[in-house]
Amino acid sequence: MSLEVHRPYPGVALVVTDFGSVLIGAPTDAFKVAKHYCEQRQVPFPRVLVAPQRLLVGATPQFNPEFFLYDFLFVYGAAFKPELAGQRLLLVADEEQVQGTLRSLRMTLLGPSKDELSSYRDPGGQPILSAATIEQLVAVADHMAIKKDGLKRPVEEMVETRTFDKDGKVALFDGKLLLWRDMPHYFRVRAGELETEIDLSFAPPVEPFATLPVPTEAQLPETFAVKLLGARSGFDLSGPTTGFLFWLNGRALVYDGPVGVRYLLEHQGISGDDVEGIVLSHCHEDHMAAFVELLLAGERPRVYTAEPIYRSALVKLSSYFGKPEAEIASLIDYRRVTPGEPITLQGATLDFFYTVHAIPTLGMTVSMRHQGKTRQVQISGDTMHHDGLAKMHADGVISAEVHKRMRALIPEQRKEGALYFADTGEALIHGNPKDWQGNPNRVIYYHCPDNEKTRGFGHPVATPGDNHVLIKAAKLHPAVPMRVLKALRFLDLKEPMWLATLLFLGKSRKVEAGARLASEGEPDPGRRFSVIVSGLATAYKDNPDEPLLQLRPGEFFGAIELVDGSGRHTANLVATTPMELFDIDAAVLHECLRLSGLDEHLRSVWHQRTAVDSAKIFCSLDLAAKNALASVATEERYKPGMQIIAQNQTGTDFFVVLSGNVELERNGESVAAVRATDADNFFGEFSALYPDRPQPWTARAMTEVTTLRVKGEHLRKLATRNVGIRYAIQLAVDKR
Repeated sequence: MSLEVHRPYPGVALVVTDFGSVLIGAPTDAFKVAKHYCEQRQVPFPRVLVAPQRLLVGATPQFNPEFFLYDFLFVYGAAFKPELAGQRLLLVADEEQVQGTLRSLRMTLLGPSKDELSSYRDPGGQPILSAATIEQLVAVADHMAIKKDGLKRPVEEMVETRTFDKDGKVALFDGKLLLWRDMPHYFRVRAGELETEIDLSFAPPVEPFATLPVPTEAQLPETFAVKLLGARSGFDLSGPTTGFLFWLNGRALVYDGPVGVRYLLEHQGISGDDVEGIVLSHCHEDHMAAFVELLLAGERPRVYTAEPIYRSALVKLSSYFGKPEAEIASLIDYRRVTPGEPITLQGATLDFFYTVHAIPTLGMTVSMRHQGKTRQVQISGDTMHHDGLAKMHADGVISAEVHKRMRALIPEQRKEGALYFADTGEALIHGNPKDWQGNPNRVIYYHCPDNEKTRGFGHPVATPGDNHVLIKAAKLHPAVPMRVLKALRFLDLKEPMWLATLLFLGKSRKVEAGARLASEGEPDPGRRFSVIVSGLATAYKDNPDEPLLQLRPGEFFGAIELVDGSGRHTANLVATTPMELFDIDAAVLHECLRLSGLDEHLRSVWHQRTAVDSAKIFCSLDLAAKNALASVATEERYKPGMQIIAQNQTGTDFFVVLSGNVELERNGESVAAVRATDADNFFGEFSALYPDRPQPWTARAMTEVTTLRVKGEHLRKLATRNVGIRYAIQLAVDKR
């Protein structure tokens, strides 16, 4: 009897025994991680997945069995091999997690039903989808669905679900392996006489399994360009899954996106703040992986998609968040698109079209006029190959019009100024590179492996990280004033002349990846305030692998950041990627602050920034937001037994516990303890968010306590702008 526990990835434990393996925790990247790990070490791939109690950590779902199911059905062969007909993928979860997980899998495997599509109504009660659209989507989905005796197989016939008992225990492999979940991320496993403990907790952010190469030059916003964040399928271990970033007159639009999209953007030197909106093509996880992260990254995001895809996304998000779909919808600025009805965005025209895929899916064409000529980029979206289209037309599944349109996605005559990305993922539900062999247009294959077979059909294969610029930005780059304004917004400088002065006197410079920007303890010989226009820098003390923080576009260093009172650097700073910096003379900046009466404001920021930096809930904020918070926060100390806020009090503030323990009491009885070491080390969130509602409990210091106090009005403004902060606070409200 053997019992091994492998830790291939944060939030994941692979339990290997003589009778099979079990994966505890299945975050979005876990499928590729587990495939790679099991192949490299020759251990059995898991067909049993166990859910942690908390399904969302940071901005990453922690139980996503979708591609494990696809692998089980189509690679392992349970969908078509007679000898595997009785096998099921086993999912272990809490009772309340099961239905949400099954609904999510149904939406991604089979798509919404005809009744669901017909039920979608606009605010006026009118149907959103036409009868013809519903018939087309249903016919395609039914044709592509896995069948048994001519009927679609329900998800419940493909997976088995098992729940923890009242003691948090479940028996696996006919009782040979026992598993207990003692706390949300703490497990015990026993096989015979062998027993071990597993702690799944981890500190986000996490580096994704597949990353991008470091760019060779600073990545600046363009007038019209497209950058590949990923171009591989969910099964391909060689790179990130599908995602495109469009530059439209200096703003970014993301079409789909791979796991760890914020990490990928930052390590390309691109600011997440540049993202104007998100286009979701469909809800398969190798396209939707970035969605939750972008949703929780900052302000309520604009999401452009069609109604069936939006509704399917709400079902998936509801399972992760553990919230009703209507509540999830309030986090999203949804902009419905209708195929065939173009929209304009940032000076570009966006046309959408339904593809022929297993679930409702959008392709997209983006066009922009420049100097009398039109430039265009088209993404085919996941769609069926030409032979399959012909058969579906012959069988009456798709109309002659749909067949003709999909065959002619890329015209047979060359079109100048156009770039076409064609899905050539092959398999049963994707395109084939031979479909476009000999086509005279500029075609790039994506969603496919980069191998000799694919390359053999006459067009290049997409390389993750590549840039394709159709219209370059003007020489005087408009990103500079935008970054300077972001860096200085916490100072609330209102005089336009000061911005003009700083821009006139500032100078741009470029540095290579690996260049040292500052050395701890040494003065800055140039006495500069350096704003990052593009790129990523890492600050550290002794070990570059243990960063203190990372600086992104629109953040800064020098003069008032990462320096002490004598102007010496307080950390080492190195360029992680190629960078463009905009340097402002520190003396000019300080003169600007003095004449604007902001010296005291800056001293307040300096004094409180350390406390803000130490608050876990604020760790994801950018420097400008942290500085703005530091300018309105105060540090307070309390003796044991002192009351901090009282039950039934209204309009209280928000408190982060920096040291010590605080007890929450309701009607004189203890409700909870809040410790500085807790993940949710704050209180006062209820009445701070809802100032007219009475405080539900009294907060009292149990020990010597130091808190960071933030006015309720400032917290409400922050929670309005930042979805991730609002969600973290709402979790605590629900829990307490």
